[in-house]
Formats: sequence, structure tokens, C-alpha cells
Amino acid sequence: MQRLVFVPRSELFSVQRVERGDMEVGRLRIFLSGTLLGRILRHKIFSGTNWSVRTLLTWLVLACLLPGVVGAGILFLYEYRAERAQRERDLLRTARALTQAVDSHLLQAQTAGQVLATSRSIAEHDFAGFHARAREFVALSALGVNVVLRDAGGRLVLNTAVPYGTPLPREPVRENIDQVLATGVPAISDIFTGGVLKRPIMSVDVPVEINGKIAYVLGIGILTDHFNALLQSQDMPPDWVVAVINSAGTIVGRSHAADQFVGKKTVPALRQALTATSQGTLEALTQEGTPVITFYSRSSVTNWGVAIGIPRESIMGPLWRTLLLLAIGVAALFGIGLVWARFVGRRIAYSFEVLSEPAAALGEGRSMPVPPVHVKEACDVADAIGRAGSLLQERAAIIRAKETELAEAHRLARFGTWHLDLRTGTIQVSDTLREIYGCEVPPMPEMRGTLLPEASWQRLNTALQDTIRTGEEHDLEEQAYHAGGSMLWLNFKCQAVRGDGGEVIAVRGTVLDVTKRKQAEERLRTSEEQMRDAALHDALTGLPNRALVFEYGGHVLAASRRNHSRGALLFIDLDRFKPINDLYGHETGDRVLQAVAGRLLECTRDEDLVGRLGGDEFVIILPHLGEGLHRADAVARHVIESISRPFRIEALELSLSPSIGISCFPDHAVDMNALIHTADLAMYQAKHTGRAGYQYYRAELDRRAEQALLVEQRLKKALKQHALRLHYQPVIDIRSNRLVGAEALLRLDDDGEAIGPDRFIPVAEAAGLIGPLGEWVAIEACRQHKAWLDQGLNTTIAINVSPLQFRQQKFADRLSRILADTGMDPASLEIEVTESAIMENIDEAVRILNRIKALGVKVALDDFGTGYSSLSSLSALPLDKLKVDQSFVRRIERDQASRAVTDAIITLGRNLQLEVHGEGIESETALRYLQEHGCHQAQGYWFSRPLPAAEFAQWCREHWGRSELNTAGPAVAGR
Repeated sequence: MQRLVFVPRSELFSVQRVERGDMEVGRLRIFLSGTLLGRILRHKIFSGTNWSVRTLLTWLVLACLLPGVVGAGILFLYEYRAERAQRERDLLRTARALTQAVDSHLLQAQTAGQVLATSRSIAEHDFAGFHARAREFVALSALGVNVVLRDAGGRLVLNTAVPYGTPLPREPVRENIDQVLATGVPAISDIFTGGVLKRPIMSVDVPVEINGKIAYVLGIGILTDHFNALLQSQDMPPDWVVAVINSAGTIVGRSHAADQFVGKKTVPALRQALTATSQGTLEALTQEGTPVITFYSRSSVTNWGVAIGIPRESIMGPLWRTLLLLAIGVAALFGIGLVWARFVGRRIAYSFEVLSEPAAALGEGRSMPVPPVHVKEACDVADAIGRAGSLLQERAAIIRAKETELAEAHRLARFGTWHLDLRTGTIQVSDTLREIYGCEVPPMPEMRGTLLPEASWQRLNTALQDTIRTGEEHDLEEQAYHAGGSMLWLNFKCQAVRGDGGEVIAVRGTVLDVTKRKQAEERLRTSEEQMRDAALHDALTGLPNRALVFEYGGHVLAASRRNHSRGALLFIDLDRFKPINDLYGHETGDRVLQAVAGRLLECTRDEDLVGRLGGDEFVIILPHLGEGLHRADAVARHVIESISRPFRIEALELSLSPSIGISCFPDHAVDMNALIHTADLAMYQAKHTGRAGYQYYRAELDRRAEQALLVEQRLKKALKQHALRLHYQPVIDIRSNRLVGAEALLRLDDDGEAIGPDRFIPVAEAAGLIGPLGEWVAIEACRQHKAWLDQGLNTTIAINVSPLQFRQQKFADRLSRILADTGMDPASLEIEVTESAIMENIDEAVRILNRIKALGVKVALDDFGTGYSSLSSLSALPLDKLKVDQSFVRRIERDQASRAVTDAIITLGRNLQLEVHGEGIESETALRYLQEHGCHQAQGYWFSRPLPAAEFAQWCREHWGRSELNTAGPAVAGR
């Protein structure tokens, strides 16, 4: 049987202290105390009656006790109400819990009946089988005592309370049976006496549908004893009366005298309350006639309810007992307080009464002995009377000393005073005021133009006349002259002095020298302006910094929108500045940036703004372009011409060039962020098209930037998912016509769309992915070489190293680790470094190349002839091979200049004892030319396109060991 949890009876009577109640009681005590004391004081002061100390002390004790007593009473009543309200909530919660328990049992019985109603045995008329299963269900579920099945006519078919086949008595058809047959909705019956069990019982009836029609009504019988047992199991206080009431107002279960009252209607007041509301409280009589406070709750599902009746004495008794104790305590408190007040009052009164004569004598200038007293405060008064005479003399001396100190303080603070008597016309001034001016202070009219400038005199005279006329005070800070000729700043204050009739009879005032403060304020203002200037200007070049560029640009863009005018922003990035900074140091780099700033200023007008965003990035804002873009073109060309001239820094002659991106407003952007962004895109386009030039922003650049972002995302995804691939292009020794190696070429075709290295390598460098990308290539190439070696294929593999990767710290260390991890022979690996990567910093490049060579790895100089290297620098490099760039090889047949460059590279390599490698061979003519002029190695589509690893191995098996090349065109892969 379900057991509910009740709040303990002791907790139901606990006092709940509420913060808000404490605050209200505190306010009430303050109000009562203030009211009582106010009445006493008003009576004392305004009635003219002199009260004794004893009387006042008695009233004071009463005034102190009364608010506490009243407050305690109010607090008790408040707490009683709060306690009773809490108890009502707890009892209502208990009633709801009991209601839910009753509901739960009824609904479980209904659900069980609906499950039994779906039994196939009923549909097949196997009533004996259904009787057995239903009887077993009743025994196991404890939801009822029997299962009854009636046909559509209301006749009993079976009753599990007796064996199947036992003749069943005729019973009248109850109203709820007709309701179930008519509506098909389950129903709960009122209490009735079962024809078989002969005991008070109620039934939960559900319809049994067969082929969509109600053929039977199945009922689960529940004895009223079940609800009596439920209530008696809850361990409630013995004086509580709890009843379960069905929807008809009939008592179904009762905690007391169940045999006497179960089956009877509850009292009318409770029936009406249950009908009207789902829960509540009312005062009523029990069936036994006991006055109780009833707490009830009704279920909205079954309309059954539970009522809890508690005798009034259980609630009111503790209150009256507490009130009685409170009254006794209050009376005792009042009695003790009055007796104590009278006793203390007599002692205090005596102590002060004996001091009256010595005090009067002191007032007359006499002294007399002070008798002993017993109150500390009276002792203090006696001591004070004794010291009063001497203290008066000491105070007078102190006052004189303070007056002297005040005068000195006025002098040090340069604080002067003056007093103008309007009746006599005389003016008195302090010595400090004379010291401020450095002379005798003349009357106000004579100060005009001598001690006061004209404007200051006018304002001060106006203020003085206004004070005389209206009595209003004035406070001004004005300039004045010292007698020695220096300028002063003085604070003037004037105030009216009124006579007995309220008229202004004099004016007095102060003059404070604030010259030093004004000077400090001026210095502070200058310092703030300097700080603001520093915050908005680049410390190195003195040009406007990013903050000022954006501030000024915002104003220019706003003016452009208002005036419908056009302007442009030039984004300037210095080419080849980083090598200068790295090679010659930051001090030289800073001086170059300063020189660049000076040249940019020479290229612009006063109305233009030249600013530095940071690093080697500058901007020029041209606010007025007119209809065309001619001036933007002219300024860009002027900047290129100016910056491209050599810079002389001490003994150095340094060369730079600018790449310029131009964005026009409002055509390309209407805010500074967008304007900078579009100009930046145009600048990168200028760099890609050869540097030392300028480009205008085009919408296509956004698309390119978006494509670059997509490529970057694909690279990141490919790196993460290992979707990159290496293809290998054969390298042929054209002297022996044999395969001597392969160049590993990275391919990105992760989603079926191949992207060439010329597109994704720059993106990888810009996105900082070149390090992971290059490391992956090295690891994969070494791993593949090991795999080929296991298959019997031994060849050299060349991998390309980008300039950024080559310049990364510890590049050689990472390469050494990769060789060790993969077990590759260093002699079988060749590193290809571009000419531009080496020439940016020769000394650093030589150091890195020597470390690579020390590992046993070969080094080839790629794209030779396309950069700006010198022969002296080249001879110092630890190289193994020169590669003739494919741009020369492809034009050998038709371009004399390409042939001349190729011949020179081959000759140079031979003289430096380096192997010479020609790439990009696509014709027999190019191959023969390289053979005839002494080139050692070659690669290109004439032999084979770059192949995946498996296809490259197959190609080697087909072509390896051929004695000579088929110069008529080999049957190579991919031609």
C-alpha cells in the first residue's frame, strides 16, 4: 500500500521568522519610541514644566520598555499568522498528496481494466480462460478484490470472487454501467453492497469493444477497506480526522469510525466546498459533532477528494498559552523596570543637585569646593567646573595664536581679503592682498588699466555693482597685473553684508592668487595635447598612425557622401624591405622607413594625408579627385618613381620598390575598413603582376580573395584528412640515356578539382601552412623512396622547398629528423631551393645550405636565371646542381635570347663543376640542343608527365635499362 510523507507535527507548530516581519517590527518600535519621547519632550519644553531626573528616568524606562513589549506582541501575532498559514499550506499539500494517492490507485485500476478488456479470450468467448487470468491478475496486482464482466444488457457474465460457473445472483444495473455502455467512457461507481462479497464496495468500470462495438462492461471492484487502510497507514496525529470522498460526496474511507460513517454523505458544507473549488479550508463539524478546521483537496481527474479535519483546540491552544506567558512576562518586566528607575533616579538626581551651587559660583567668577558625587558623568562635570577657569585663559591664548597662524596661512596661500563699507566709502584690505599686487591697493576705479586689464576690470566692476544692487554673490577668475609688470591670475569672490533692515551696507570679498594653478593647468593641457598627438602619430616616422588614418578617413568619407565627391586611398607596401631589415638590422630599416615617409610627403599636397599603418605599409588618402582618376594615377606614378630611387643610409645604397593598391570612394567602399580592405587586395594584385607598380581595385579581386580562402580551407582539410598526393616526374641523364631520379610534385585534388602548385603554394605561404605542407611532402617522399627501395627501385628523389620554408628556423634540424624517422639514405634526397630564397640573405642561406650538405643531402638551385643573383654570390654557395628554368628551355627553338641564357647557364655550371639540369622539355629540338651544349640531365613532358607513385613505378619497369632515348618521341605516359 502506498505510504505518503507528512510534515512532522512539531514542525507544523514551529515559528517561521520572516525577514520582512523583522523589518516591520523594527519600524514599529522606532515609531512608538519616537512618538513617546516626542510627546515627553514637547510637554517638557513647551508646557513650561521643569521635571525632575527621577520622573524623566521613569518615563524613559517606560518609553524603552513599551515599544519592546508592543513589538513582541505584534511579532508574536505576525509569527502566529505566518505559522498558521504555513500549517495550512502543509495540510493542503498533505491533502493533495492523499488525493493523488487515491487518484493513482483508481487510475491504475482503470488502466488495468482497459488492458484486461483487450483480452482475446473475451473476443473468443473463452470466459473460463479469461476468468482464470483475471483471477490471477487480481491476486498479483492488489488493485482490487475481483473482476466482474457484464454483457451489453447489464447481466453478469462472470465474477472472479467465485469459481467460474458458479451461479451469480441478479443485481440491478447501476447507473455508471449504463453510462459506460452509452458513452464508451470508463466510469467509477458509487459505493454499493456486492451481491457476491456482501460488503461495501465500489467498482471501476471500462467498456469492452469487439469489432468496434461495446459488447461488455468490465469492472474491477475495490473494497472501502482499502481506503481505510490507506489512511490508517499514514501515521497521522490521533486527533486528526481524514476522509476520502468520492465525486458524489459519499465517504469512501475514513481514519476514525470507518464502519460507522463509510458509505454516508459527508456534511453539506464540505460537499459544497468540494464542488466549488479544488482545494481550500473551512470550519465545520465532523459527523461526531466535533468542531474542526477542515483542509480539503479534490482531484480534477476523478473528482474524488480528501478532507483533513483538525480540532480547533489543536491550533488555538498553543496561542493562548503563549499569550498568557507573554502577559506575565510583561507585567514582571514593568514592575522591575519601575523599581530600578526610582532607585537609579534618586542617585542621579542627588549627584547633579549638589553641583548646582559650584556651577553658579563659577558663573559669578567665584570658586567653591565640589562635594563628592557617585555618578561618573557628574564626576566629569565636577572636574570640568574645577578646570573651567584655567581653560578659559588657555583658550583665549590659543585663539590669539590661531589668529596669528591664520594670517600666516593667508600669506603663504596668497589669500587676501577686503571689506568695502558702502556707508563711509572706505575700503580695508589685508596685508596679503597688498603682497599679491606688490603695492598699496587703490580704490576700484583707479585699478582700471593699471592693476586690472580693461576686460577684467569691466567684468569685476559689473559683478561688484550687481552684488551691491541685488546682494547676489559672485565668483570670478580674472587676469591682473603685478606692480612689477608680471601677469597674475586671481580668483575674486564678493559677498553682500546686510544691515538689520536687510539692506546691503557693505561688500566683503577674497582674492586668491591662482597663477601657479593656471600655469599647471596650461602645462597639463599642453602635455595632454602632446600625448594625444603621440597617440595619433607614428613614433618612428611622425606620420599619422592607424588610429588617426581611420579617424581622418571617416571624416573624409562622410564629407564625400554629403558632397557627392570622389576620393581615393593608396595602399603602399614596400617590396624587398624585409631582406634589408634582416641583413642590415632594424636601425637601418627604421631609417629607410623614415626616408620613405619623407618621400611620400613630397609626392602629396597639404590637403592629402600620408599615414603609416605599421611595418612597411603606408597609405595616402586623396580627398578630392574630381571627375577622373588622373590625379590618383599621377600620385601613384610619382610614388613609384620616388621610392624606386636608391636610398643612401650612411655607406649603404639600398634599393626598394613600392606595390600600390588604389581604392576609390564611394565607388569601391563607403567605410574605412572596407576601403583599406579593397586597397589591400589591389596592392596584392600589384605584387603578383611584377611589383613596382599599381593596380586599381576590381570586384574580381574579391572573387580571387574568396578563391584563395577556399583554397586555404581545402589545404587545411587535405592536411587534416591526409588527402594530399605526390606525383613523380622522371629525371633522365641525357648523356647515358638512363633514369637517374624523380622530382616529387605536390598535387591537391581532394574533391576531384585539381589545383596547381602555382595557385596553392602562395596561399599556403600566406596562411602559414607552408611549414606543415613542406614537412608532409618531405615525409611522404622519403616514405615512398623506402617503399620503392623495398620493390627494388633505387632512384634519387628531389623535393621543392619554398622560400618561407627554407628561411624557417631549424629547417635543417627538421629535415635531419625526417631522414632518421623514415630511414632514407640522405644521398638519395635532393633539395631544390629557388634563387630568390637564397639571394634575400646570402650569409644566412650559406649557413643553412652547409647544414643541409652536412647531412649528405644534395642541393639544387631551381629556376636559375630568373632572379637577380650575382656570380660572386653564386660561387660561394655549396650547390650540387643548377636547374635551367623551363621558361628558357621552352623558347629555345624560337628565341635567340633564351638560347643565349641557356648556353651561359650550362657554361657557368660546367665552370663551377656543377651538374646542369634542364626542365620543361617538350620537344625533340629542345632535347637535342641541351645534349649538344653539354647539359647533364633533363625532365619534361617529352619523357613523361608527373605520375602517381604506382604509375611511376610501372613507367620505370617499362623504360628502365633502355640503352638510348627514343628521340622521335617515346611512348611515355600522358603524352
